[in-house]
Amino acid sequence: MYKFAAASPKETIVFGSARPGYSSDRVNEWIKFMQGQNIKHVCCLLSQTQLDRYSDLLGIYRQKFGTDRVCWSPIEDFQLADRQTLTQEILPFLPNCDYRQNEKVVVHCSGGIGRTGHVLAAWLVAQRGFSNKTAIETVRKTGRDPYEAVSFALLKGRNPKKVMAELNALLDYCRDATETYSPKFIADGQ
Repeated sequence: MYKFAAASPKETIVFGSARPGYSSDRVNEWIKFMQGQNIKHVCCLLSQTQLDRYSDLLGIYRQKFGTDRVCWSPIEDFQLADRQTLTQEILPFLPNCDYRQNEKVVVHCSGGIGRTGHVLAAWLVAQRGFSNKTAIETVRKTGRDPYEAVSFALLKGRNPKKVMAELNALLDYCRDATETYSPKFIADGQ
């Protein structure tokens, strides 16, 4: 349901999902489902345009999960996260859930495929020590597509090979920047 799945078969903290439906009932059903999966934190990747279809989705998340348990880091559909958003906002939020509180977090975009896929791959590279290739293959087995931005590059007037290189460079950067948001860094409160 909701394309809900862990980032990898052995992952116990970081999960991916599709967004809730637009009505209040659908949002409440999604939240109830996530809480039933013991999800305590939400990382929303929806763009502002996508959020505008809801009646204060982030406010509802903050009310149901807690203000400090919601991260909103918008990424445009069919695009990759920029380095700063990924390494300064999203990835630091995820190990905070993992190591400080040992609580589960769900990352979601609209369909739970592309943006969620490459963020989960970045998590596996940065915090679980996966190679880029293994992280991407692992995430693909969960029904996500970290390559979605590559697949849609031509429709966006971009070279797919260049976008593929950007994805690999982004994952490499996440691996190299791990110390910034490592478990020790979070646990020490520095």
